[in-house]
Amino acid sequence: MNRPWIHGAVALLTLVCVSARAQDKQWFDHLSLGVGLGMDGVGVELAVPVSPFVQLRAGYSIFPYTFKKWADVEYVFEDVELGPFPVNFTLWKGGTGKFLLDFFPGRKTRFRITAGVFAGLGRLIHWEASLDDYIELEDRGTRAFTYNGFTFSTDAEAYVKADARIGHWVPYAGLGYGRAIDPAKRLTVSADLGVLVTGGTKIQTYNYVNNPAGEPVILRSKNLVTPGGRQLDRGWADRVSDCPVLPMLRITVFFNLL
Repeated sequence: MNRPWIHGAVALLTLVCVSARAQDKQWFDHLSLGVGLGMDGVGVELAVPVSPFVQLRAGYSIFPYTFKKWADVEYVFEDVELGPFPVNFTLWKGGTGKFLLDFFPGRKTRFRITAGVFAGLGRLIHWEASLDDYIELEDRGTRAFTYNGFTFSTDAEAYVKADARIGHWVPYAGLGYGRAIDPAKRLTVSADLGVLVTGGTKIQTYNYVNNPAGEPVILRSKNLVTPGGRQLDRGWADRVSDCPVLPMLRITVFFNLL
């Protein structure tokens, strides 16, 4: 079907883009795609200029690798005799989105100040341990255990789960070097160093007895002591819980698309 208005709109849009780029005012007239690696995993970013002094970035990152370790417990917990069981560690479970504004002190400078927000499910570290070999079928998700002042249970699949949680929306502030968009270059490299202002990180496990989704149970270092008096976490649960910021480092390569 012949639709002249479509051809006219495309021609007008092309003319506007060409005119904007000819003037090069850097007002949403360029677009870059970035691929990066950092403490929040691997991810992609899109960047557009707001002016020669401000650039806007939005992206998403995931940590694609799960770490596995065997916990060698081997003692009787209440009337359940535990032995070695696998523990899986996942970082940034569920992925992380980000919205960032880069502020440059000059038109050509590469040094910048960055402010923005990270958004996601908030699970900085996720632990899962299968107790399938030790928990009876009728006790899975229905029986609670008490240990050093906290009460938890497995879920219906015999997994004990724990998380280091931060907020779903976390402010970010940092310094950086490099421009995500440089009209004179097809490829640029950008580095970010900053902090997420978390206000603290909650270490928690879950009790599934009265809530199939899991009722959060906060953990502190005093809870993580063996019957023999050994400190399992060496005090890290308290250190992580009380630290109000989380450092972030990232290197990104940007490709000029427009």
